[in-house]
Amino acid sequence: MVRMATKSDVTKTGIEGLDNIFLGGIPRSNMILVQGAAGTGKTLMGTEFIYRGVTESHEPGIIVVFETNPDKLIRDALLFGWDLEALERQKRLKIIFTSPEVFEAELRSPNSLLLETAVEMGVRRIFIDGIGLLYPASSHNQRLPASGPGSYREMLQQLLEGLHRGNLTSMFSHEISALDENLSTLEPAGFLADTVIELSRDRRNRLGHRGIEIIKSRGQDYVSGRHTLRIASGKGLQIFRRVQAPVLHNLDQPTSMAKRSVVGVQALDDLIGGGIFDGSTTMVVGISGVGKTVLATQLLLEGVVKDGKRGLLISLDEHPAQILRNAATVGLNLQEHVDSGMIHIFYESPQELEIDSHFARIVRTIEDNDIQRLVIDGVTSYSTAIDEQRAYRDFFQALVAYSKFRLMTTFFNYENPELFGVSSYMPEFPVNSIVDNIILLSLMEFGNKVRRCMAVVKARGCRHEFDTREFTIGKGGITLTPLDKSAEMPAQRIESYSSILSRAPTRVSLGGGSGARAAKAGKS
Repeated sequence: MVRMATKSDVTKTGIEGLDNIFLGGIPRSNMILVQGAAGTGKTLMGTEFIYRGVTESHEPGIIVVFETNPDKLIRDALLFGWDLEALERQKRLKIIFTSPEVFEAELRSPNSLLLETAVEMGVRRIFIDGIGLLYPASSHNQRLPASGPGSYREMLQQLLEGLHRGNLTSMFSHEISALDENLSTLEPAGFLADTVIELSRDRRNRLGHRGIEIIKSRGQDYVSGRHTLRIASGKGLQIFRRVQAPVLHNLDQPTSMAKRSVVGVQALDDLIGGGIFDGSTTMVVGISGVGKTVLATQLLLEGVVKDGKRGLLISLDEHPAQILRNAATVGLNLQEHVDSGMIHIFYESPQELEIDSHFARIVRTIEDNDIQRLVIDGVTSYSTAIDEQRAYRDFFQALVAYSKFRLMTTFFNYENPELFGVSSYMPEFPVNSIVDNIILLSLMEFGNKVRRCMAVVKARGCRHEFDTREFTIGKGGITLTPLDKSAEMPAQRIESYSSILSRAPTRVSLGGGSGARAAKAGKS
């Protein structure tokens, strides 16, 4: 059985998001291979690994380069705020610019100056950029054999043994290409490495997308699959855990018996069965303009004013300034609570939406601000912004699961394209089994007038009403029209209707004889 690395045995890379993928860091003294095609970020990852080690973990480091001029390396690092030249002056970093031939001879020397320098500086980390370039090197300018005595593999083993004796955590880069010499060196390097990280870059429609995947890492567990990699100017690398990855804890699913008012309107609370449970998820379905955003705004305001619960509204459609203006036109003072920090508005353009980083920023916003009520205003916009149906579905399911673990009351606004009536209230994938509650908002035609109506078709754990209620939007938001008890029609038994499964059931007269009459429901 493999002994898993303890905290004291772990080296933190310091690269944003990468240690989370490794569940805390990489076992110390591991040989780390970073492989990928040209331009995927290999040199940048190795440089940041050394820089973070020096500045954050107080671990001096060495960078060995064969092709990159040290002056250019120092210049490029400054774009991210890393002053490598200053670290060299402080004797905490050494950049070695050499040839593969000289470096290979140095490795075979019994008195290695490289390791002596490492001991003098107290070096704990080393990055060698382009380990595959050692393949053609030899003291006689001849190509090394792939295996056996004097082979590339033997040379690599000697290198690793020397670094291991120095108790160094080493990182190597290796370019992936179709050339035979690259393929012949990649296999032994990947076999001997303890940890293999693969960087990739592809094109999705007209957008470039960077990815990172942990191929293997001995002595530890890690989050598998392809994650998102970004290069952020002034910061460095950013890794975002894939949305589909399982939750990183084994907690029991929390639950709550506490019910809260939806918008502070008793009639609406009665309609949904006395309010909604803390931590429940609700899908609000309706055509554009029917009042979904107004209902969401009232939900957030009710949470702040009555229960002191911080709220977050996420939109891909409307800029925060427009959301605040629209709320003010119906008498909802959203601006006051945004200014106080009790309500936050999160906006991101859907044009270049990257779902892993988007989800990570949502989680960070929620946790940094202790959000307890969440509104996703525009689920439909995600389906158009995310090309892959699977990623769209996984994002939705991950957000529902995360909301439930935090007992965070969450509303999803979904735009249904049908103007009058609703024949289907699910997005492009089934969600009726995922969410706890479903509220339908619709437009109904009465003569030459169009009115707004509301119905609750699902409310888990609640004895909700199955009535369709008219509502209006005015100062203060949504208000349900009072019921006129005298105008209510007497309840009819279900057997009095035909075509029950259609959108327009027909009431049937059950009088005797063959001349049975039928009339549209509600008109007889």
